[in-house]
Amino acid sequence: MIIILLIYSFYLYKMNKSSYHCRGGLFQAAWKYEKGVDTMKKQWKIIGALGLSLSLLMSSTALAAHPKGYWPYLSASNNAKTANNQAQMITTGNKLLQYYQNLPLDSDVASIRYNVNYANYPIYEKQGNYVKAKEALQQVATNGNYLGFKDAVTMANERMRKISPNAQVYALTNTSAPYYGAKHEPKNGTLYGRVWTEQNDSAAQNEAIVSFYIEMGQNAADYERFIAPYEGGDHVIHIAWNFPSEGSTVSAINSGSYDSNIQQTLQYLATIDAPVLLRIGGEMNIWTNATTGDAFKAAYTRIAKQARSICPNVALVFSTNYTSPFGGSMEPYFPDASLVDWVGTSLYNNKYQFASSPTKGVDNNEMYFGIGDYADPVKNLSHTADLAKKYNKPIIITEGGSGYLSGNADTTTFAADRIREAYTTLNMVYPQVKAIIHFDRSGNGYDYTLQNNATVQAAYNSALKSNPTLMSSPSQTVTQSFKPLSQVTGANGVVTLRAYCDVIGQTVTVTYSVDGKWVGTQKTVPYNCQLDTSTLTAGNHTLKVVFNAPNGYSQTLNYQLTKAANGSVSFKQA
Repeated sequence: MIIILLIYSFYLYKMNKSSYHCRGGLFQAAWKYEKGVDTMKKQWKIIGALGLSLSLLMSSTALAAHPKGYWPYLSASNNAKTANNQAQMITTGNKLLQYYQNLPLDSDVASIRYNVNYANYPIYEKQGNYVKAKEALQQVATNGNYLGFKDAVTMANERMRKISPNAQVYALTNTSAPYYGAKHEPKNGTLYGRVWTEQNDSAAQNEAIVSFYIEMGQNAADYERFIAPYEGGDHVIHIAWNFPSEGSTVSAINSGSYDSNIQQTLQYLATIDAPVLLRIGGEMNIWTNATTGDAFKAAYTRIAKQARSICPNVALVFSTNYTSPFGGSMEPYFPDASLVDWVGTSLYNNKYQFASSPTKGVDNNEMYFGIGDYADPVKNLSHTADLAKKYNKPIIITEGGSGYLSGNADTTTFAADRIREAYTTLNMVYPQVKAIIHFDRSGNGYDYTLQNNATVQAAYNSALKSNPTLMSSPSQTVTQSFKPLSQVTGANGVVTLRAYCDVIGQTVTVTYSVDGKWVGTQKTVPYNCQLDTSTLTAGNHTLKVVFNAPNGYSQTLNYQLTKAANGSVSFKQA
């Protein structure tokens, strides 16, 4: 009977899943599944209360999977859930799990483990206990997979990624960042720039990389008057070659309909006197007029092979949107790695799903797609970073930003905070990020322009100034990079320490101390601390870095700081 109820509850979940799609080149495709999530939350009542009521009528054979005496534990846990007594839910849930812990996995056992952990992980999150929350979510994934709850497994896996604070301490070092030898990749440092408009032309002239949009089918040479001022080697030129009809354009490319236009565009790109990065059909993983992975790879390959022979000065960029539709993936679209020089992504970190409806959305939806409290640039980049790492490619943010609104839904502070984080932490946590392009335009209801918002522009400028690894010119020499503190050896004098920690919806406070003596406290990214090691005696010292948030989250990272007789210092995580 319990198995039948499990199947029925999962059927309800699947039937209640609805969808919507958000596009415009700026956002992600999305599956709206809050009704499904609500149904999953009700599974405890369906399987627990109703299942228990009916279990009295079952034969002993039907209940053979349950241990003798299970009723009081299951009843107590179910009563706590019905009363929404969160403290009791944790206590009784853990006792129930302990009672079932040594049983072989079957549908009855899996349903108990699934429902207890599904009910309790939000409580752990609320308490700031993300270790326990992740343990519970892992059980949701493990037992949900056994039960065939595919969407619940997808949600749990993504939530584990998003809720983890990932607290880490970094140091600015005189060493190099990872280098992959890609065409036009700087050996060290990160190029920064913006999408070009006539309004931002003067600002773009002072930055290292500038981006232009060209549609498949257009004559690329028509843009020469805009591109030419950036030639000569003082800028990297990024060409975003869009597929205007998305999947239909892919089909037309594969049929040969665009061959003449492709050759014409590539021939023009070959004449550009500057390093050129070419994004081929970006954001294919969120197109409204969708295509298959095989079809896109064929179209990309058709263009890329011609580019290799016609314009060898051009680096090829495979670029997705930072998140895919629910349950989707970037990798099915990834072509032969030999035809990819850089892996790119569109990286937007906005407060609301839709600017036209600036209200907080359903938590699981915002979590999955990195919106609102979950709009953390570092975490939103994580899927792209995984793909780039797999194929040993540098990363470029081909467009992105945090949009702002005015009026009653003013998001200026939110946008400024995300801009500051992106330019101070992205290439610290992911040193393979070698270029960042800001979407300095309006779009999809949001305004991303810097010149139209003094607060956002100030955040942008201050972040650039504070990060010595950012490059305002491709000819600039960068000699420093950030490394995890535990990997730092041979430092001396004043060591610049920074940290990353994201606690959902919370303001994090980071405190540094050495041998119990306070060194500094910061409440804003990148949690900077100037550690003067010249004041320390030779020998071993303890550096303690404490992360706290108002919801109860607290984590301490301890490092052994060893100072040699010559004054150099090394760090080892204790």
